[in-house]
Amino acid sequence: MKLSEFVKKYSDAPLIDSASFALLPGDPQGLRCDVQYWRKQGNLIPLKRGIYVFNEGLRKQPLPMGFIANYLLSPSYVSLEYALNHYDLIPERVTVYTSVTTQKTTAYKTPIGVFEYRSVKESLLKGYIKANDTIRDYLIATPEKTILDFFYFHQGLKGERGEFQAYRFQNLEIINLGRFNQLRKLYNKKVNRIARAFLEFVRQERKDYKTLR
Repeated sequence: MKLSEFVKKYSDAPLIDSASFALLPGDPQGLRCDVQYWRKQGNLIPLKRGIYVFNEGLRKQPLPMGFIANYLLSPSYVSLEYALNHYDLIPERVTVYTSVTTQKTTAYKTPIGVFEYRSVKESLLKGYIKANDTIRDYLIATPEKTILDFFYFHQGLKGERGEFQAYRFQNLEIINLGRFNQLRKLYNKKVNRIARAFLEFVRQERKDYKTLR
């Protein structure tokens, strides 16, 4: 197959999965050989075994990074530091795409970015919503679940006000306290203790903000 034909067939796809080659006309094995050649030429960028994206010159649309994060390891949803930044709950810019999964903890370091996955038990794979990432929907934790996931993986926290201030939590008005209270019940006692302290921190921050106004 010519590269131009291949690009045309996958021009609207967010990524290229070799599992789909069997659906194309011609010899799938021959196409796999072509793909390896195009990869060596730099036309295709590998993300993990059998999954690729076009290079910038051949790409017809922006990469849907949230969708790609979901696709590389399933089931999963975007959460933790990247989601905190997405919701502007912390001021620091985060460049690693952090997710939660029921699969083993792993990471994919690719030319388009680093995708990290932290493992949780199945009962914690809840509290996410659909969001749109340029051209595709993807799954991301709600603001409340994002914070609770963060506490779950940072259990060195004691739940002190100074700790929350050190992380520079901001825009806390977007936190739905009722939803936060419901979701925290999914977690262990230690996370619940930190979560209750965080609730008091949020209430005090909101009170202080109203006073300043």
